[in-house]
Amino acid sequence: MKKTLRSDAYKLAHKQGANALLAATFAFLRRNNIPKAQIIDSVHKIYSRQKSSANIQQYRKLARSYEELGTVMASWYSEPKFMDKDGHPLPLKTGRGPVSVSSLIRASQVKVSVPTAVELMRRSPSISVNARGDLIAMSRVFVLPEFEIPRAALVIERYLDTLRKNSSMHKRQTTPLLERSCHVPEIDLTKVAPVLRDIKGRGTAFMDSVDGEIEGHRLRRNRQKGVGEMGVLVFAWTRPQRAR
Repeated sequence: MKKTLRSDAYKLAHKQGANALLAATFAFLRRNNIPKAQIIDSVHKIYSRQKSSANIQQYRKLARSYEELGTVMASWYSEPKFMDKDGHPLPLKTGRGPVSVSSLIRASQVKVSVPTAVELMRRSPSISVNARGDLIAMSRVFVLPEFEIPRAALVIERYLDTLRKNSSMHKRQTTPLLERSCHVPEIDLTKVAPVLRDIKGRGTAFMDSVDGEIEGHRLRRNRQKGVGEMGVLVFAWTRPQRAR
């Protein structure tokens, strides 16, 4: 009897969990002004025989450029050639030259095109433009305004893939990927600012270290076998407790 109850509870949790996942996704899309008709049409296409890969090709291309520019920004703040004597990033020219966007991309060894990089850098609050049209670094972290949906897609796709891989690894009794959280269900949200600052400081240092380590393994030439991506995602959250 207990086994039956446990099985029923698991089935119900799976069903309600799926509903919660879909509800959160649809609510996020609606908050970001995605029309209801587009959401419904996308769901229909996913469960029909229509091929949807072409529909997300531009998203993947832009998302890859967004990620590559994170590497470009890190190089701008760390490569001596692009820094002044005080260790600050030098202004970048958008045309040719030793201290230009094109030369920084080459030094970063990423595949983003120069026109795409310049366009995204001009859109980013991480970078400003001086009177001569040169690009000025304002922040090491590359961000884009109104880019929440592509960013969410990157996170959700990879997190769900991690869950799938970890489930398979547990069955084979092999070492799973890192996937855990620290969570306190009841906390005074008006007093957590110091904790969040501490998390941000330590998390930034950790991510800078990891970023340098995995960048050191970036392939300089593509290979047919054994090529893939690797990354680490860290985020903290706060959420008001809902009335029961």
